[in-house]
Amino acid sequence: MARAAQKRTRTVTPSTTDGASPNGAKPAQRERLLRSMMELASRHGYPNVSIAEISTHAGVSSATFYEQFTDKEDCLLAAYQQAAAGVLARMAPLDASADWGHASRKLVGDLMDALADDPDAGRVLLVEALAGGARVRSQRERTLTAFQVLAQEFLDAAPRDGKALDLPPDMLLGAIRSIASHNLRTHSEDRAGLLVDDVMAWIESYAVPAEQKRWSTGAGTLLPARVARQWLAAATPAPVPQRLPRGRHRLPQAAVERSQRTRMIHGTSDVMVARGYAAATVTDIVSAAGVSRDVFYSHFANKYEAYLAAQEYGTQNLLEACAAAYFTGDSYPERVWLALQVLVLAVAGNPGLTHLRVVECYAAGTAAIEQTEQLKRAAVIFLQEGFTTSPAAARMPRLAAHAITGAVFESFYGQASRDELAELPRQLPLLTYLATAPFIGPKPAITAVEKLSAQAIRSVPA
Repeated sequence: MARAAQKRTRTVTPSTTDGASPNGAKPAQRERLLRSMMELASRHGYPNVSIAEISTHAGVSSATFYEQFTDKEDCLLAAYQQAAAGVLARMAPLDASADWGHASRKLVGDLMDALADDPDAGRVLLVEALAGGARVRSQRERTLTAFQVLAQEFLDAAPRDGKALDLPPDMLLGAIRSIASHNLRTHSEDRAGLLVDDVMAWIESYAVPAEQKRWSTGAGTLLPARVARQWLAAATPAPVPQRLPRGRHRLPQAAVERSQRTRMIHGTSDVMVARGYAAATVTDIVSAAGVSRDVFYSHFANKYEAYLAAQEYGTQNLLEACAAAYFTGDSYPERVWLALQVLVLAVAGNPGLTHLRVVECYAAGTAAIEQTEQLKRAAVIFLQEGFTTSPAAARMPRLAAHAITGAVFESFYGQASRDELAELPRQLPLLTYLATAPFIGPKPAITAVEKLSAQAIRSVPA
């Protein structure tokens, strides 16, 4: 089995630089440029690094840079490929006779060790690449496939103590990526190895009898498409005000300014989806919003301020709506289901604002990333009750709540970047299982989720 899995990994492992460039330039120059990209992007953020700075840091001219790479993103792409290949090399292959406990500890431990040994490469791999353009995002999708091969390999490994893991590989990797990324963003990679035991405790909470069919990869994880469609049709998206009438009108100045600001917020999100943060301009935003440049600058100093306002727009109302839904449930699983239902419908029903919040934040900079991180930390609140459901749940490491929210938000990112958010409400059963199984156990979580799913299906006319 290990040999077959290793072969599959080689077929999806991203191509790496071998030191040679198409025109035969010196390998040492190329390697210095790649290392400079990693170090400067890690230190200042990829969007804030210029080709001139990369070249100077590498001790070469800008002309030499262009002999090696077509543009800055081409250099980031090569640095990303090199970082991914290095981490993958540390993580494979696995022992064919190992059980999933050994395999998962090796996977998590090897990843944390690789990040601690070369945090600059780790930041490029897990953080800065998210600020890249279409070429880097495409490569990232291929790299994630390679990591999922490894995750699936240990999920399929020999049972441990007669138990297997009932956890989808993409959710597992989303949680681990989120935890590792947080440590890299906070420059705490030296502590990453200390988290292995906590990560393992969270993973092991999804253990089920080996003879039991995995529920998390079956049809029961998805609601029927008709349910999602009708839910979305009934949901209320963030309203976009109409353009104000021309000429004289009697609207209060506060209403005028509120209308202008809201239109600019939605215009900003539309532009970010169409062009991305880096390519977007103030001219694009005022055109999409139907306002003048003078009006724009009376509200925002620049594109960045408009982005931050759009990212924050409606967040407090969303959290309050999730909390209101949460406290109407009769049981912990139902409360989680209801809060997640509000969340996924808001996320899927406002694709432009979601794309802006969870995808473009990495290109916008540190403050934008921090706002997204604050939203993830706020979401952790809805999982705190889980630790009180039993003595065993109370012993679950607090990292479990961050692993769950990390997996959920990584799912949002993936579907937003692939323009697949309309499918997100169908995943409500899976997301609820993911959030409750560590606290009440996989079997009770499945029972509760199947009951809630059946109720949801009955409530929507065929």
